[in-house]
Amino acid sequence: MENGMVANSQDRKVLIDQLAWQDAMGIDEILLDVPAPGEVMSVSALVAPPPVPSEPVSPTPTAPTPTAPTPTAPASASPADPPRLSSSLADRSAALADITNLGELRDALETLEGCALKHTASNMIFADGNPGATLMVIGDVPGRDEDRVGLPLVGADGQLFDRMLASIGLSRADIYMAPLIPWRPPGNRTPTAEEMALLLPFLYRHVQLAAPQMLLLLGGVTAKTVLPPGGGILKLRGRWHDIDYGDGMMRPTLATLHPAYLTRSPAQKRLAFADLVALAGKLG
Repeated sequence: MENGMVANSQDRKVLIDQLAWQDAMGIDEILLDVPAPGEVMSVSALVAPPPVPSEPVSPTPTAPTPTAPTPTAPASASPADPPRLSSSLADRSAALADITNLGELRDALETLEGCALKHTASNMIFADGNPGATLMVIGDVPGRDEDRVGLPLVGADGQLFDRMLASIGLSRADIYMAPLIPWRPPGNRTPTAEEMALLLPFLYRHVQLAAPQMLLLLGGVTAKTVLPPGGGILKLRGRWHDIDYGDGMMRPTLATLHPAYLTRSPAQKRLAFADLVALAGKLG
């Protein structure tokens, strides 16, 4: 019996030492094979010495803290205003107010100073299609094919876009189309913030002079430039937004996937077709 008591004492000491090591390693709860009633016992409670009782301390009475009245919300809130042109962009667009037609706008871009893109590009891409069309399409930043030909959205991507239009009974003769910016950045790089600040007012003036009833934006870069913040193109597409392009008129604007993206991800063509169906319904 005495040897058994010594062995049990040693085993108990080993177990406590092991529990103490587990507690030091951050294992602070005991998990059993079956749920145990009551609270979970912590390892610290097993290995720590029992607490020494202390004399109770009478709490010091404190004065109640005055509670500030809770402000009440107004009975009804007015709906949020639709997004409008930022003040800085509106100011820059107002500086182009003396341009009164699309020919003057083209001339102003051709004589524009301070934009290095026009010196590295082969051609300026201004527009294509019918300037009096109900629908205006804003494409992406021009690429190599656009720079070579001098027209927006040509090559394989342009052919796919033509088929997209044909699926709802339209052609380029039924729309008016302009690129996001008129020159291709070298190496197809992303335009800088300074380049966008210089060229975006020309795009907005382009919309004002073409005066379409609605607009279609192609691709994520264009959608995120024009639409209010809301994520990537897969979140922005398929929803109509009323956008002020600087003349105080709210024009319905829809974003969809760019043909170049659809070429790489053909499974997403169903989304683009749904957008085109919504566009056809808006066009009547």
